[in-house]
Amino acid sequence: AELGREDRAVLEVTVEGETEEVPAALFIGQGYSLYIPEEGWRHEKDLDDGAAEDTWESTLNGEVELEVRQYPASPDRTPDAVKAAFVKGRDYVFEDLMGGGLGDPLAGVDEDGDFLSFMAAEGADGTVYVVSWEYPGEAAEGFGTRLAQIANTFQLME
Repeated sequence: AELGREDRAVLEVTVEGETEEVPAALFIGQGYSLYIPEEGWRHEKDLDDGAAEDTWESTLNGEVELEVRQYPASPDRTPDAVKAAFVKGRDYVFEDLMGGGLGDPLAGVDEDGDFLSFMAAEGADGTVYVVSWEYPGEAAEGFGTRLAQIANTFQLME
């Protein structure tokens, strides 16, 4: 309640012309919050190259995941620099790195037809957050839509 968000919400996701109502619980991370469906997702916390990670993997398809990475504040760690570093070394092809802010994701595809989308935002303390979601091409209609909806619930804390 102190965040101005309810503990639970219902995400409305339209898949193949049908609207689903998905019960979700508020997850509160370090400096952010987002709604995660109550069923079908496994959470893991990790540290990768100095960036804290919260990852949710689908229990129905292990190739489907949503991740929030936190890059600590640093003078050279702007959202644009973090976006460039995030895609470096990945096999995904992105048309360009313009945009990619909250609500304006960037999307790439690899040679297998798998998709990776992400958004970056800078918190009040200078921490840069990257919200990303990855799924195989054959899951684009279902998981691609669901993951984008989940990612759009991401909010920074003041």
